[in-house]
Amino acid sequence: MVFDKLNRGLRQSLVKQIVGGSAVSIGVRVAGVGLSYAANILLPRLLGVSGYGQYAIALGWTLVLVLPARLGFDYSALRYVTTYLEAGNTSALRGFVRISLGSVTCFSLLIGMSMVIIASVVTDELGLLTMAAAAALLAPIAIVGVLSVMMRTARRYFASQFYDQVMRPATLLVLLGLSLTANAKLSAPVATLLTATAAWLSLAALGWHFRRTFAEIWSVRATFTDMRKWFVLSLPLLGVTVAQELLNQFEVILLGALADARSAGLFAAASRLVSLMTFALAAFGIVSGPMIASANQRRNLAELQYVTTFTTRLGLLFAGGVALLLVVGGRLLLGLFGPEFQSAYVPLLILVAGGLVNAFTGIVVYLATLTGRERPALAIFLSALALSLALNVLLIPPLGIIGAAIASSSALSFWNLAMLLYVRRALGVDASAFGSRPRGVR
Repeated sequence: MVFDKLNRGLRQSLVKQIVGGSAVSIGVRVAGVGLSYAANILLPRLLGVSGYGQYAIALGWTLVLVLPARLGFDYSALRYVTTYLEAGNTSALRGFVRISLGSVTCFSLLIGMSMVIIASVVTDELGLLTMAAAAALLAPIAIVGVLSVMMRTARRYFASQFYDQVMRPATLLVLLGLSLTANAKLSAPVATLLTATAAWLSLAALGWHFRRTFAEIWSVRATFTDMRKWFVLSLPLLGVTVAQELLNQFEVILLGALADARSAGLFAAASRLVSLMTFALAAFGIVSGPMIASANQRRNLAELQYVTTFTTRLGLLFAGGVALLLVVGGRLLLGLFGPEFQSAYVPLLILVAGGLVNAFTGIVVYLATLTGRERPALAIFLSALALSLALNVLLIPPLGIIGAAIASSSALSFWNLAMLLYVRRALGVDASAFGSRPRGVR
């Protein structure tokens, strides 16, 4: 076993880091998911199925466009900030912070303005107002994403998630409560604007914490000698993140275009429930991502395999439990969104199948993108994107949300298994829950 290649002390240290950091991460995410689901159960009841569908479509566009707005710096930060912190290179670290945050801010504003201009041409007045509010949501989510990754590299696992996953939905719930108390009429544009307001307040709080955490870099002069490397790495990673999020949001967007807002709302509710399957794996990835970057930098293949296998097995165990819960109690859970949402039970089961494949392959994306293999990863994601588009266009018109679910699970399974095979061949690491002995290929 590859685990035997590491001495006992190192294995214990790695387990302590993963379990300890993940315990904090899971605690924050549990609170965040609870608050987020409370907001997403309240919103469809206040907006109705069609109003919630319009809100979900606008939010889907924002979640897709926020990824190009980040320019790939949320992924490249894992590699470069980890390296600079370990080397004590505060000058290069400050340079990276300035370039990444400045670029993300400018590009977010540019994309936001483009969203409003396009919406003014292709939508009605209500749709324009909703998209304008969604455009205001773009910049804070993009910047928070980059800052959160940097906080992770400094092992501030609580802070890296609290402001986005707990404070933002909690603030949204407070704002929704205040609007109801004031007897304000809640519509899709108003709900989206309240969501944007919560995001800006969360960004302000995280920015303050970030400045305190990285206090040592503000007293040194920034250096930009690695700037070309930052962009050379970030741009392919930008493609990876955009393709990955498009795969996550494609069905909601295409259901809005090929079916109706009601179908998009039903699918969005089912998708939110299935996303619980990756809850633990995402929490473990918060901790294991920087560890993978560090192990790869030191060319320690055995450590790389150990971290990967340990993380994936824990994530799959959790995903299996959630899958069982969704199969048994899916109708009841969908009913929390409203009685009409129970009709999404069959699509929910189809999405569960894809979620199990995703959990089985674990953190395979990290293994590709944090070890210098981001371009092949991008090619795999683009192939999955083409498959998803073709299946959605073919299946949504005759089958509705069932067709969208089949397309989603098929594309998800395709890219996970393709990435698994590629990483095994190129890197020598088995990213699956099997955790076979590494081949030693570099």
